[in-house]
Amino acid sequence: MSDTPATGFFDTFLSKLKEQSFTIIIMVGIIWYQGRMMEERVAYWQKLYEEKEAYIEQTAKNDREDLMERIKYLQDQRDKYVEEAINELKTE
Repeated sequence: MSDTPATGFFDTFLSKLKEQSFTIIIMVGIIWYQGRMMEERVAYWQKLYEEKEAYIEQTAKNDREDLMERIKYLQDQRDKYVEEAINELKTE
């Protein structure tokens, strides 16, 4: 009788596993599908994030170049007016 519960348990386990195998397969399929969908969503948002970062970097670079050009222009204007002021003082 001591062998009956072990065999009974094992047989019961296998019979329940057979009964539920379709449900288990469906659940594994759903989990796999959800995993694939999550990977696609993560890839999509990662792509958007990288595009946004590239845009921000390019915009900052363009702004920096514009500011450097503006500074050079203003320095040239300052130098021009200083030069004119010095020349006027020399001619007086």
